[in-house]
Amino acid sequence: MIRYAIAGAGALFLVPVLFIGVPGSPERHPPGVPGEVEGIPASVLEAYVQAAAGLESEHEQCRGMTWSVLAGIGKVESDHVTDRKVSASGDVRPKMIGPRLDGSGAGGNTTPHMDSDDGEWDEDVEYDRAVGPMQFLPTTWATHGLDGNGDGVADPHNIRDATWSAAVYLCVSHPNAEVVDFTDQDDLEAALLRYNRASWYVDKVMGHIKTYTEIAAQAVTQTPRVGSGVSSEQGRAAAEWALAQVGKPYVWGGTGPHGFDCSGLTMQAWKAAGVTVPRVTTDQVNTGTHVDLQDLQMGDLLFYDTGAPGGSPSHVTMYVGEGQMVNAPRTGQNIRVEPVDGDYYTSVFVAAVRPS
Repeated sequence: MIRYAIAGAGALFLVPVLFIGVPGSPERHPPGVPGEVEGIPASVLEAYVQAAAGLESEHEQCRGMTWSVLAGIGKVESDHVTDRKVSASGDVRPKMIGPRLDGSGAGGNTTPHMDSDDGEWDEDVEYDRAVGPMQFLPTTWATHGLDGNGDGVADPHNIRDATWSAAVYLCVSHPNAEVVDFTDQDDLEAALLRYNRASWYVDKVMGHIKTYTEIAAQAVTQTPRVGSGVSSEQGRAAAEWALAQVGKPYVWGGTGPHGFDCSGLTMQAWKAAGVTVPRVTTDQVNTGTHVDLQDLQMGDLLFYDTGAPGGSPSHVTMYVGEGQMVNAPRTGQNIRVEPVDGDYYTSVFVAAVRPS
């Protein structure tokens, strides 16, 4: 099978695709993820982070993948879809559709590729076109497209699906199925060359990866604006359990294992750590010791008044270290990791509690 990637300048490249796989939820949120990166929409950054974090848990032979690697590719392929809107589930609109692959030379293509998908993905019933944020050919997507957001559909026009598919390809495209260590420059460059067989493309992506890696390093060294104290073993266990649920859907009344609401997630996380907390938010806030934001430890619960029915506080998240929290936001969205000091949640904060 052949995949075509269309870079920002519209050039067309041939890359063999050899994988098929299934998406996975990251087991933990990696360090070095800033709250925001200039030029990368928050939803796109989150897709890079989750795809990178989940890769090793699904493909243990692949190590050291970071959001910076996927961001480097995303910058070249689509400029992080910054001129388009991304829905809560990851759908990119308007769709990204490359030039017609009719052999005319557009985008560097001199070999015609007749329509293979009845226009389903590329809206062209005569010839194929590369599609989506990571620019897959419809024939390749039909066989190798992966569901990255857990909705049961693999859609090349969905940032989570496309990013997860790209991450897996970088991983398993090694011809000998050997270990791929993305922290090793030779391994990384070889993976990029498999993704796009053009040395200038590898150099360009590597330049962007270097920039994003420097941003990641700054995020690690910056002093958190919220607490980073030493956590109890139970608090750490609860936080790690909650992180393992990232990517699963919010389900009203859900207590797992396939979906959770906000208090169902925190209840089950602490249960996994051996501590019983009440089922609902308004009871959880009264269980344990109230703490200041400066003193937060992994596993602490953060409460908010979002105006939802049932009284205040109406929402709860869990602190997981490095200024981040696991959040099951609302119907239609997935469990995610985000900064504690984001504008919205800061404005509706009620209390922080350490269960006991």
